[in-house]
Amino acid sequence: MATMKKVSMAVIGAAFIALGTGGAAHAVTLTFDELPFQPVDNLSFQGVTFDFKVGGVDSTDARYGAGGPGTITFVQDPSLEGNAAGILTLDFVSAISTLQFGVALNTFASLTPGFTVELFDPALMSLGITPVNTSSLFSFTEGLFTYSGAPVTRAVIDFNETAASRFALDNLIYEPAISTPVPEPASLTGLLALGAFGAGSRLLRKQQHKALDNSLN
Repeated sequence: MATMKKVSMAVIGAAFIALGTGGAAHAVTLTFDELPFQPVDNLSFQGVTFDFKVGGVDSTDARYGAGGPGTITFVQDPSLEGNAAGILTLDFVSAISTLQFGVALNTFASLTPGFTVELFDPALMSLGITPVNTSSLFSFTEGLFTYSGAPVTRAVIDFNETAASRFALDNLIYEPAISTPVPEPASLTGLLALGAFGAGSRLLRKQQHKALDNSLN
């Protein structure tokens, strides 16, 4: 059942990204069953590096492939499960234009917000903080974060530790930003040669017209 729900969430995420960008790039989906159980702090995988700190200090109390709330709406075990007092940072090797993931917290209360997400552009300038409310859709309170817009290279996730002690994050989906291709050197050389040929042709025609005018005079 959990596998089926992970597949369905991946399909929903892919559809979200295709609608947001026309499906021109290839999305990456992490369901946190790809690697053995291990701390995520300083873990790099599939173009993203995880950082997890509690009180500003690196912590091993957030783990890839851990057990969390079981199978609920946006999160299904295994997931990235950890201490809600920590700050989870995602650093992307290449800028991304879309981002989606679900978060569950171990309380049944609706939270406003349950967590916040701060995005940063490629120059690491903040694009603002987005609060995400959570509600008890199935068992634990949960919410879904989605973004599509300007390129980002970092996401910082802060959980509501005053209302819950543990979090689980799952179905992380992101897509590289589409950049304008730069002409390769060979192509650039060809364009320059074509331009030079065109300029030479115009100069030759100009000289021919001038010679014809002189002969008529």
